[in-house]
Amino acid sequence: MTHFPSPDMPPRMGRPSLNVEETKVRLTAGVKDRIIALVGKQRMAAFIREAVEDALSKAEKRKPRKGAAEGEQVEP
Repeated sequence: MTHFPSPDMPPRMGRPSLNVEETKVRLTAGVKDRIIALVGKQRMAAFIREAVEDALSKAEKRKPRKGAAEGEQVEP
């Protein structure tokens, strides 16, 4: 039997990882349909990631609340 050496390429091919974790998000059918109409089904995840990043940036700029829930920033 003929032995074929493995090619000199990394074990993984394709686009690089985005370093993201999968998270299930529940949206109403109307919201999902609006997102798809706006950006298309293939860009839906990217749109949601960007929207969350924008919302986090806005929230982090605001002054933290006193008595915030666990894991949130609390004023000293």
